[in-house]
Amino acid sequence: MGDERNTMALLDQQCVNRIATGAAVGGALGASIGALYGTYEAFRYKVPGLYKIRYIGQTTVSSAAVFGLFLGAGSLLHCGRHS
Repeated sequence: MGDERNTMALLDQQCVNRIATGAAVGGALGASIGALYGTYEAFRYKVPGLYKIRYIGQTTVSSAAVFGLFLGAGSLLHCGRHS
């Protein structure tokens, strides 16, 4: 019974690590894509002055949050599968 509990705790910890890693990778990927896209849009629509920095920052953070959320959720779904 004790070995089974230790095995489940280890699997749960691996699952949590996998979800955290997925969310971190998604956040990094989303931030880089958001920064590139935000910069492109800021210059394309001629956002004035320091508003460019604000616009690029908002795009970067929102894109990172969305990518991180979805990659973390995908990791959570894959974690439930036992092959």
